[in-house]
Amino acid sequence: MQYKFEKYQYYDERDNSNKSTSIILIENEEQYGAYFSTEITNLNLEYLDEIVNSLEQILSGELQHYEFGYEVYTIECKNEISFIIDTYNHWKCIAEISTQEIYEFIRDWRNYLIKPDHS
Repeated sequence: MQYKFEKYQYYDERDNSNKSTSIILIENEEQYGAYFSTEITNLNLEYLDEIVNSLEQILSGELQHYEFGYEVYTIECKNEISFIIDTYNHWKCIAEISTQEIYEFIRDWRNYLIKPDHS
């Protein structure tokens, strides 16, 4: 899974101010589902901490199963493989990704958001 994080600058005409938001760019994102990066960007820091901690427990063998999500997708994680499930499409599995990769991705996103120079 190849990804990068960026700040998106924009002008908000509603209050006449310049603003920025953090975005996720994933190479070949369509293989993970059309709304995957949107789902992840909607997770708050407290939830991201919980996910990272739980995935660390999965990878260490302390926990057998963990799932998380926001609205459209649920990510079901087991020791080796995680499944991206489309909850709006009869709980269909739309992608498989290694749990190590999903852990690194979520950890990196959380760390990006808490960097001191991030706003």
